[in-house]
Amino acid sequence: MLIIILGLYLFFSTVFKWFMPFILAYIIANLAEPIVCFLERKLKIPRKISSLITVLFTLFVLGLVIFIIVYRMTYEIKRLSEISPEIIAKISDFYNELLDKGINLYDKLPLEISHIVNSLLDTVLNNFNLLLMNLTEYATKIAYNFAASLPSVLIFIVVLFLSTYFLSSDKKKISKFLYKTIPSTLLSSFSLIKKDLLYALFGYIKAQLILMCITFIEISLGMVILGVDYPILIALIISFIDALPIVGTGIVLIPWALFSLLSGDLTTAIYLSILYSIVLLVRQILEPKVLGKRIGLYPLITLMSVYVGLKVFGPMGIILGPISVLIIKSLNNTNISKIFK
Repeated sequence: MLIIILGLYLFFSTVFKWFMPFILAYIIANLAEPIVCFLERKLKIPRKISSLITVLFTLFVLGLVIFIIVYRMTYEIKRLSEISPEIIAKISDFYNELLDKGINLYDKLPLEISHIVNSLLDTVLNNFNLLLMNLTEYATKIAYNFAASLPSVLIFIVVLFLSTYFLSSDKKKISKFLYKTIPSTLLSSFSLIKKDLLYALFGYIKAQLILMCITFIEISLGMVILGVDYPILIALIISFIDALPIVGTGIVLIPWALFSLLSGDLTTAIYLSILYSIVLLVRQILEPKVLGKRIGLYPLITLMSVYVGLKVFGPMGIILGPISVLIIKSLNNTNISKIFK
């Protein structure tokens, strides 16, 4: 059991990163296989040419989807920048109002308390300046790393394209070699493990889509009742954020509620807090059950695998944790390693 867990940890922490383009190539080649077979059998196009056409088309579609997403995000950011002066003016007015109230209150304080307030303000300002410096340094580091990683990204894309093409065009040759090299018992066991993992992967995606739809409905209704502009767009963005590991809806709703509270809009602040509590509660109740049902694990085991995976692998552990447990389960089911009854 310990050897298997250690092996999974080493695989996902090191080997998985090294072989990422080839793993993605294998997935894309399998997705493209029906189209390749159609071109080869129905249209009588040679497999190598069919694979080249299909792989180019598949990568083009994936690239187009990524481009559309990036373009849409850029467009939304541009729209936000156009109305940002108005938002900044409102924030500035709000800040000046708070400052006036603070000065009036400060003048009425006893001398001893005013010294404590001065000390606290100095500490807050120092920490704020330090935070700004760290954020600036972090942003610069991200920009530098992105620029430095461009050659690696280009190499990754080239390797991904070539490996996808070879896996697709020479599928029969590769399969024949594997069937001759690997014992039939191991091959049947590996096919069962692959089936379980594919079921788990697609089940996980399906489960996340179900949870996103539930969050979208809750947020949409909440925004409509609150009378917010663009309720569907806001609900869509928050539901996508909710699917991200660690982040969740709180990164939007909590600051929004705090800003409403400080602005004097107590009703909106309370309403947003209630909405966030409902969304969080529903997700916490449904997530283990939905994930467990879709990936074939008991809800408690799913919850444990998500939490332990998060602690071991970081944010990606939310996916890798359940998959690791499924690998152990598959090994047990195929009698490769009988861990439990």
